[in-house]
Amino acid sequence: MPDYDIVIDPAFEGPPGSAHGGYACGILAAHLPSDVEITLRRPVPLGTRLRLTPQDQTLSLYDGSELLAEGVTTRIDFGTPEPPTYAEALGAGVAFPGFRAHPYPGCVGCGTARTDAAALRIFPGPVPGRDLVAAVWHPEQVRPPLLWAALDCPGGWAAAHFGRVTGPAVLGRMAARLAAPLVPQSAYIVVGWLEAAEGRKLIAGSALFSRDGVLRGAARQTWIRLSGAAVPAEAAGVAA
Repeated sequence: MPDYDIVIDPAFEGPPGSAHGGYACGILAAHLPSDVEITLRRPVPLGTRLRLTPQDQTLSLYDGSELLAEGVTTRIDFGTPEPPTYAEALGAGVAFPGFRAHPYPGCVGCGTARTDAAALRIFPGPVPGRDLVAAVWHPEQVRPPLLWAALDCPGGWAAAHFGRVTGPAVLGRMAARLAAPLVPQSAYIVVGWLEAAEGRKLIAGSALFSRDGVLRGAARQTWIRLSGAAVPAEAAGVAA
């Protein structure tokens, strides 16, 4: 299969100066069939011509000779929790921890400083009485990379909140399945939960539901806490 050149628009920033992890994964996933797992080896630069090398069931992304990401086809087989109601998700969003302190306020997915047209403005907060964070998303578009992006941030905030992580973390790996065909909705409910904490790694899940509770996508993610982002010992082994 031929190589491709791709450039990720600077509007789709996650951590400062690099691509939003879920969005970058979604861009790459479009080049593989079935469910896809993407591993991010390095921050993916914005506005830079990158080389994508797809094979039958795998792909690699390079910046010059530097490997940035790898992808493989997979089979996602895990359950998702019962979604909160639309009203519960709206209420949870009011308690979004990022309103108090946000490591990446310029994030296209959940950044509190973003009000431009590209911003998803997904603000997941804890659902009372449940081990979930949730938010309502009002999308302008439902292209697959945006759905991957929408599944990213809720998992990250669930990992940080339930893992009691202080400081920033970055997406290291993400596997996702999207419902087909894609059905545009005026509003989606997005949720995230923590599955386990393993040293610097936090394993999280996320799901995307229609307003009336129909599952439209699900993901599992590995988040890596950065230096100085502590995970208390008692958070290890947390189950969803």
